[in-house]
Amino acid sequence: MIGDAVLYAASRATHTAIENVSRRLTWTVIACVFFLTALILGILAAYLLLEPELGKLGAVAALAGAFCIFGALAISVPWIVDRFHQYQHDHNTPAQNIAQAVDDEAHNAVDYFGALQTVATAFLFGLGAARRLRR
Repeated sequence: MIGDAVLYAASRATHTAIENVSRRLTWTVIACVFFLTALILGILAAYLLLEPELGKLGAVAALAGAFCIFGALAISVPWIVDRFHQYQHDHNTPAQNIAQAVDDEAHNAVDYFGALQTVATAFLFGLGAARRLRR
């Protein structure tokens, strides 16, 4: 009876979690479609503005150059962030180092107990499934 109650509670919790993830994923995909449409319309508008000034080939070349520059910037962002973090790490005070160590330990504990909770949940699901198969 207690096993059935735990199995029911776990089933309800996972069902809600799956619905939340599914709902968020659906709305994220819809938002991405609208953002992509806005990007395409923005490119078309930029082309229509540049075409009378530069001609067809010049407008396309200017847009291609701009996108190459934005692409190079996007590729370099992780390197810039890594350099910034390295600079911060090299110039930390002892108090900041201690605070960072405590924060790292707290994250490790949360990761450990999160894994423990996952194993316990899997065990309870297996136990419930085994009880149903036995019947």
